[in-house]
Amino acid sequence: MYVCDKTSRKGRKVAIRAKIGAVKTIPIPKARNPKPTKDSHHAAAVERGKAAVRKLQEQGIIDSQGRRIRTDLPADMQEGKDRDFGG
Repeated sequence: MYVCDKTSRKGRKVAIRAKIGAVKTIPIPKARNPKPTKDSHHAAAVERGKAAVRKLQEQGIIDSQGRRIRTDLPADMQEGKDRDFGG
């Protein structure tokens, strides 16, 4: 039961009583299969990633730890060159 004291227009306190009805809730469905399913695209994505790493290692851009080896810049990005961004 909910009770609230409220002042009426004449200055007297009046008690207001109200019952709060039952609240309906939506049931949460239980997971039928909690194990993750095998993703058919995951294996292909992993293979593409490994191929990209292998290619960068063959070109001498990164080492086996994934750190960049090459620090040289293209000719148009080197210091003192006239840079044209085409804009």
